[in-house]
Amino acid sequence: MDEISVIEAVLKELAGYVVDRFADREHLVVSTKASPTDFLTEVDIAVQQKVLAHLTQAFPSDLFIAEESGLDTFKGSPPPRCWMIDPIDGTQNFLRGLFPEFGISIGFLSEGRTQAGGVLFPISGDLFLSERGSGSYRNRKRMQVSTISRMEQARVDIDFGALSYRKDFRSHAKAMLDVVGQVRSYGCSVMGFCQVADGQQDAYIPFGVKPWDVAAGMLLVEEAGGRVTSFKGEAVTPFISDRIGIVSNKELHQTCVDILGVLA
Repeated sequence: MDEISVIEAVLKELAGYVVDRFADREHLVVSTKASPTDFLTEVDIAVQQKVLAHLTQAFPSDLFIAEESGLDTFKGSPPPRCWMIDPIDGTQNFLRGLFPEFGISIGFLSEGRTQAGGVLFPISGDLFLSERGSGSYRNRKRMQVSTISRMEQARVDIDFGALSYRKDFRSHAKAMLDVVGQVRSYGCSVMGFCQVADGQQDAYIPFGVKPWDVAAGMLLVEEAGGRVTSFKGEAVTPFISDRIGIVSNKELHQTCVDILGVLA
C-alpha cells in the first residue's frame, strides 16, 4: 500500500475506538503536561501506539515524530522519509465534551515537505485526505478554499494558544479582532486547517503550533488552493512550525500579512 492508502486505512480503523472512549470519557485516566490545561489521556497514548503499530509495520525504516511518549523531539536536518502524528488534537474538547471537535492527524513527509496527510474527526466521521499534486478531499469530495476577500466579511479562527506564551501574541490577536467580521476559537489546530481547506472559514491564525499539529493540515490547505506562511508571508514547513502564523485563502493572505507582518 502507498502512504495515502495506509493513512486512510489507519484513520478509519481508529474511528470506532475513539468514539467509544469519548462516550466513556468520565472514567479515563487523565494527567497534565506542561500546564494545568495541557491534558494527556490514556486515549492519546493508545491512539498513538495503534497508529505507530500500523505505520512501523508498513514502513519499518521511516522516522516517526509524535506528540506523546518521548517522540516529540527531533535534531538535525529533515530526514528523507518521516511521519508526524497527533493522536488527539483538541484533547480539551475531547475531555469536556462541550464542543466535541477533536481530530487524529497523520502526515507523511519527504525531505521536509508533507507528501500525504489525513485528518479524522471521529465524532462527525469526517475524513480529510490529501496527496501532493492530487488535491484535497473531505469524504472523497474535492475541497476548495473560499474566495472571501474582505476582512469585514471574513470568518477567522484565532488560536490564542497556551497561557505561557499568549501575552507574546496579544497584539496580533487584537489586530485581527479589530478588523475581522466573525471570530472563532475552536481549540483544535487541525480543525483550523481543515475549515480553511474546505472553505468553511477564510483564515486561521495560530500561535505556537507544533509540527504534529500542522503536518497534515498544511498540505490539505495548500492542495485546496490556500496559503500557509509566517506572519511576514515567508515560506514554512512542519519542521519550523513555530513560525507559522497565517493559514488562509489566497484572497485574504496579503491582507493578513499587511496586518500581522509588522508585529512579527
